[in-house]
Amino acid sequence: MECDGQVSDSRATMPLEQTVLLVTSTFVLISARTLTYTDCGSSVRVISVGVHPCSQSPCALTRGATTVFRIQFQADESTRSLGQAEVHSIIWGVAVPFALDTPEICGDVQPNCPLRPRDRCTYKKSIYIPPTHSRLEFTFRWRLKNSAGATIVCVEIPVRVE
Repeated sequence: MECDGQVSDSRATMPLEQTVLLVTSTFVLISARTLTYTDCGSSVRVISVGVHPCSQSPCALTRGATTVFRIQFQADESTRSLGQAEVHSIIWGVAVPFALDTPEICGDVQPNCPLRPRDRCTYKKSIYIPPTHSRLEFTFRWRLKNSAGATIVCVEIPVRVE
């Protein structure tokens, strides 16, 4: 485009403006979906915890539907030989075991076992909430243990069954 003898190309600035808008929008969406969790004794660094679908804490779990829990952590020497995951519903201060179809961690972690120290690992587990589950608010406690039974990751996530 020519204006008063000067050439201006507004197309060159549009991609930059769109990129800035896209990046800003992405950060806003990620921030809005930040999940509240409590570390309850992890021996490794927990990087992040996610629940899908979940837009706010406490996470709404739908009866008769599947929910995906994701825990990212930094591997160390204690994670070379992984064991099992344990899940408990903490209801009014009482830990009630929540049965997993397959509690072995290696089938649900990336990268695949054996983990190497400093690996950034993602444990992802889908659980089905039975339609008969009571409607209530409680805390899910996820514990990932190594083959010696020592806790490597422990997180508590507030949830509400609807």
